[in-house]
Amino acid sequence: MPYPQLPKKTIAAIDIGTNSAHMVVAEMDHVGEMRILDSDKVNLRLGQAISPDGHLSEDGIRRTVEALSHMQEIIKPFGATTRAVATHATREAKNHKRLLREIEQTSGINVELIDGIEEARLVFLGMRYGLSLNNINCLGVDVGGGSTEIIVARDDDIKFVSSVKLGAVTLTDRYFKKDYSSAGCDALKEHVHSRLAPLQQETKRFTYERTLASSGTAKALAFLHARMFANSVMSDPNGYILPRDDLFQISDQFRRLLSPQKIRDATGLDLARAEIILAGTVILEELTHLLKVKEWVITSFGLREGLVADTFYRASEAPTGELPDIQWHSVLQFARRLGLNEAHAKQVKSLSLKIYSQLSPHCLKSLPAETREVDVKLLKAASYLREAGKFISTPQYHRHSQYLISNSRLPGFTESERALMGLIGRFQRKGMPSSDHSDCIDLNTNDIKRLRFLAAVVRLAAALDRTRQERVQDIELKIVDKTLTITLIHTVANPPDVELHKARLEKQALEKSWDLAIRFELRAINSIETG
Repeated sequence: MPYPQLPKKTIAAIDIGTNSAHMVVAEMDHVGEMRILDSDKVNLRLGQAISPDGHLSEDGIRRTVEALSHMQEIIKPFGATTRAVATHATREAKNHKRLLREIEQTSGINVELIDGIEEARLVFLGMRYGLSLNNINCLGVDVGGGSTEIIVARDDDIKFVSSVKLGAVTLTDRYFKKDYSSAGCDALKEHVHSRLAPLQQETKRFTYERTLASSGTAKALAFLHARMFANSVMSDPNGYILPRDDLFQISDQFRRLLSPQKIRDATGLDLARAEIILAGTVILEELTHLLKVKEWVITSFGLREGLVADTFYRASEAPTGELPDIQWHSVLQFARRLGLNEAHAKQVKSLSLKIYSQLSPHCLKSLPAETREVDVKLLKAASYLREAGKFISTPQYHRHSQYLISNSRLPGFTESERALMGLIGRFQRKGMPSSDHSDCIDLNTNDIKRLRFLAAVVRLAAALDRTRQERVQDIELKIVDKTLTITLIHTVANPPDVELHKARLEKQALEKSWDLAIRFELRAINSIETG
């Protein structure tokens, strides 16, 4: 069923949380591309602005009203539809109606007070836009400032959802208000365990293929893990893998350091995050234990992006259902912005996928099925975008392609996926990946094997459309005794002589990449030529 052709909309989403108020302005279209136009963040610490009698302080109200007024000024030039929500801290404040009334009177923004269940739904919708999650059972966790949301879902089918009053800000305020001590840390862990323990029984009947974590705590842990374990500075944590044992190791380090200043000095986190990172990490650590999580996939998409998507579909009266292929749509949009030759890109992509499907069962048998599934998506995108670098300069365009693909924000792809796609673009001509190549120093042996295979596929596919006339109609591959026979199928009127010549020039590189001897054949109606 085709997706409805809905007009683009510009939407501003504001999230008033326990720790911060966040704003994002995004343009969204019918096939799911969400293009971020602007964003803003103000640290409010509303959780700490609630007095013992349960009321938000005058200062807390003033700062929140002022922050949203400023955000509204930023939003105005975009002409965006604005939607704002408030979560745990505002829900807990007895005088929250006054806060929401003053915000509307001052800025004209109507703020919705949402419960933890709706918050979890919106968070998961945002996660689905940040990662390619169609038809996948997922466990999603958002560790916020005042509450933690847990959801088990597959697309729009929510199987389990819970909101627990445990947050990085409120727990820090409760256990470390006077000072940071080992006794306070032990009490914190005991309290978190007692509140989360019921989840073990409640969720045991569910299975999930992906375990996702969002929020400031999760993103901070991803940045920190990349620096500690890979000695790298990450630009975007979306899709970053945080293994359970490494999380436990980081949590142990936080408990040893204990004080925010020592954590800041040791990790480079800003002080505001260093003050609450211990409590947030304890929550995620306990969930990891109880739910037997092997690794967390960190996503930088969450409540705000979910709010943008939900607002778009509400205004369009279109169901979210199974989301469109966000990855592929982002590739097409990027290619159009770069002015790529669409017919040539389609042909190289088509040939690449045909080569991969026939060759991978022989050459990549040891790779898990899920890895090969990911590689097909990356190959599809990288082959289509292989000439992206010509937007900068034709000479050495393969190097420019690597830079553009790796550093562009392509919705649905993780940073590591973009990096591998960029490397495919880099090595589809001139040179081969190896462990001592400067562009491959962060790759392990299996990654280099995958890269060599995928880059060689695109290298051959590009050669087979050298005249850009689609003379190779189809391709057949057959392996017998370590010899690969590649048959190029064409019409009698259009023999692919140039394509065959170019493919032969690449023969040595292909043979090294695939560890096979290669021979070419041409096949036309009533005509076979052996090369």
